[in-house]
Amino acid sequence: MKGISIGINARMTRIWGAYERQLSRRPVLTQCATSALLWAAGDVLAQRVAEQRRASEVDGRRVACTAAFGAVFMGPVGHFWYHSLDAVCARLLGAGSPAFLGAKVLADTMIMGPLYVVAFYAWGCALIDRSGLEGFKAKITQDFLPTFTAELAVWPLFQMFNFSRIPVEHQLLAVNGMTLIDACFLSWARSQDDWVATATAAFQAFKEGRPVQLTQPEGPIKSLAHGRPL
Repeated sequence: MKGISIGINARMTRIWGAYERQLSRRPVLTQCATSALLWAAGDVLAQRVAEQRRASEVDGRRVACTAAFGAVFMGPVGHFWYHSLDAVCARLLGAGSPAFLGAKVLADTMIMGPLYVVAFYAWGCALIDRSGLEGFKAKITQDFLPTFTAELAVWPLFQMFNFSRIPVEHQLLAVNGMTLIDACFLSWARSQDDWVATATAAFQAFKEGRPVQLTQPEGPIKSLAHGRPL
């Protein structure tokens, strides 16, 4: 068992070393690739676990579109956001100070947080559900506030750890690791006509000892898909 453990550790060290080399040589492309992989995994998790689809029922087009969001938005935008945020706050407040950490968390929460939610809903309405502008307006009106509120329960605390303990070049990777779960939530929420109502009904069923269902009986959004995300 000790030999197996050493072998696994050595392999992980080689993989991490290869990642570090690629990150140094091609930072944006590497961030895009890792973001795409983790967002795809999050959507598969949403379909398999939350929506209880069999492997043969997984929507490959949806997975590909979600992965593309990770590559096109989270990879490049996240890369430049975290590096710029660190540089600006360090210049204004001094790196490592409590004010530096607080400003980074506040800016990330109030600027990147809403942008991230709106961008994912817009992407979903444009490319996944293809519900267009009307679907996007309906989705944002109905779901932006509860979705952003749910995000506030997780991200500020996580980012306090991320910004204080993780080197800036790895902060997007840390975020994407956490996003594996968050993308699962967002993909599930995007696929529901009213995710708050679905979650409330599931919680009520759990309390009453009835089977829990995390999708609408008629399936993912139909009313907005022809028009809606987290």
